[in-house]
Amino acid sequence: MTVLLANAPTRVPQASGRELFFVKAGSRWPFSVEKREAEACRYVPFPFSLAYLAALLERESLPVEVLDAVALNMPHAEFVARCTKIRPQVIVMEAATPTIEADLALARELKAATGALIALTGAHTTVFPLETLRAEESVDWILKGEYELNGLEAIRVHLAGGEDREARLGAVPGLARAVRNGSGERQAVDGPPGQPIKDLDALPFPARHLFPTREAPSMWNYWDGFCQRRPAVQMHSSRGCPYKCTFCLWISVIYEQGPYRTFSPKRIVDEMVEVVNRYRAREIYFDDDIFTVKESHVLAFCQEILDRKLDVAWSVMGDAMAVTEKSIDAMARAGCIGMKFGVESADTDVLRKLRKPVKIDKVRKVAGWCASRGIKTHATITFGLEADTPETMQKTLDFCCSLSVDSIQFSTTTPFPGTEHYRNAKAAGLIDDGDWRKFDGARSSVLKFASMTPEYVESFAMRAPSVWLRARIKDPAWLARQTKYFARVARDQGIPGLARRVERGYRLFFNLAR
Repeated sequence: MTVLLANAPTRVPQASGRELFFVKAGSRWPFSVEKREAEACRYVPFPFSLAYLAALLERESLPVEVLDAVALNMPHAEFVARCTKIRPQVIVMEAATPTIEADLALARELKAATGALIALTGAHTTVFPLETLRAEESVDWILKGEYELNGLEAIRVHLAGGEDREARLGAVPGLARAVRNGSGERQAVDGPPGQPIKDLDALPFPARHLFPTREAPSMWNYWDGFCQRRPAVQMHSSRGCPYKCTFCLWISVIYEQGPYRTFSPKRIVDEMVEVVNRYRAREIYFDDDIFTVKESHVLAFCQEILDRKLDVAWSVMGDAMAVTEKSIDAMARAGCIGMKFGVESADTDVLRKLRKPVKIDKVRKVAGWCASRGIKTHATITFGLEADTPETMQKTLDFCCSLSVDSIQFSTTTPFPGTEHYRNAKAAGLIDDGDWRKFDGARSSVLKFASMTPEYVESFAMRAPSVWLRARIKDPAWLARQTKYFARVARDQGIPGLARRVERGYRLFFNLAR
């Protein structure tokens, strides 16, 4: 009666002898990382939804196993063999837009090997639940949106059985499923809509002790290269975002533009204490949608840390829109050593079109506030937005070269299904969505532009890191900060950790790969 929660691998060999390794469960933005086959991926997010569901199942004394093949850098054949050995009755996996064909093929393989009920989650199947069920007979369920509580209820009903099981499954919110009608024909049916989880404190701590497997649990495998100490354990302090940017996949689809919610400061610090004591965390990374949007929450959280004298470094996915200097100051005093934030573009018209209320002058201030307090910064930029032109993209790159952040991410805009960006482009006939494999946010542009080709956007994004790095190394203050941060990495991760950073910088400088 075992339930298997799986993070499946998708690996695409490249002519260079390297591979495209897709980051899946835990990422709000599906994309691939180019790497050597035996090399661990430099970015492996913790699959929070699977981990919360695992904890909920354990709380109900329902048998659950976990296999995170992404964190284990596991080959496809080994993943299938290990799933088969577990002999699960239910398999839950997250699918993604650029890997959906591979995900469905894997579902067929697992169904043949195990006979298990196959449930898919994730943004793509949330947008296309009935279409997915009709397209692939091996898929039995789609757990839509914010699925932890609904997934628990569906699994509980399924394992309990009984004559009224189908009727009870039909009442589970957020569950689409395949059923047989009176003639035995397979039909796809949708259940009541799901709702956001109102009281986040009601969730148990994620079942980290099961990840990546029960036999060999470790938080070392989960890593964001932005972090400076290891193990860096990932946490959430909130869900959602009050802003409605047109391109944001997770807010649009998984949270359905729902309310911004927070865990209580006490609950957050309780979990921090556990990950320090149980998992030996040397840094905690809050991979929120937007950590810093509510000053009162940030200040109360920081005060809770200080009151309880918790001594651990931490970093966040913040913002450069709502964050205040008061918040940054409190964060620094409470142990914060890093903050990421989204900028996307430096052009006012482009930002207005995607409804992101960031002000370029504020971005410079935020970078300065952080630098003066020893908080490392990382900005994210995306090229090929709806209103982008060669001129606006160059304007954005010029701005980035003068922006004193410590690291930066350049991507190609991917209008994922379910976002307003996708709907606008689809209505205007400006999107090529005939091949979902192209919807890779790290390297493919799928939009049509009047003034440039998708290939131009891809090429521009590819060379941007090298241009940025060559500009920043001319700034003595920036170099001085990097010396400090690299020394921190060397003390904590030793020569291997430092070597990885140097290799990454080398590849960016010479424009070798993203």
